[in-house]
Amino acid sequence: MQYGRFGQKQLITLEWWQLPQYAGYDALICDGSIRSGKTLSMTAGFVMWSMTQFSGQNFAICGKTIESLRRNVILQMSHWLEGLFKVEERRSENKLIISAGGHTNSYFMFGGRDESSYMLIQGMTLAGVLFDEVALMPRSFVEQALATMQRSGQPLLV
Repeated sequence: MQYGRFGQKQLITLEWWQLPQYAGYDALICDGSIRSGKTLSMTAGFVMWSMTQFSGQNFAICGKTIESLRRNVILQMSHWLEGLFKVEERRSENKLIISAGGHTNSYFMFGGRDESSYMLIQGMTLAGVLFDEVALMPRSFVEQALATMQRSGQPLLV
């Protein structure tokens, strides 16, 4: 796949937590056309934010299904983050271990397919959540994922 230069909005999604105009925001929502680079820039920005701000924490990366999440995000992630982070997938656990610079965090993968999916994420404590194609997920799943997040006065959701 050929990648071009990042546009202005993509650059914001890569470094939003460092930009003073976004201080105090709890969420970053991207909407745009197909193939506009939303998934790439949001995923890279989420991992960079979480790895610079936290160590030893749990995060969630959510898609409509685990299969679509692997196909659209996880399979590409190592390429997108190459040279910055070590990404290890523990497929049987639906989990990624990402490390760099003495920081290591766990990223659990969830599929928000139907109304019962909220039970998959229930009871966890998360430092942040990335939703890929959140509009396709049931509200109960999204609300449960948000309820699991710790609040510490800094942005926790991308």
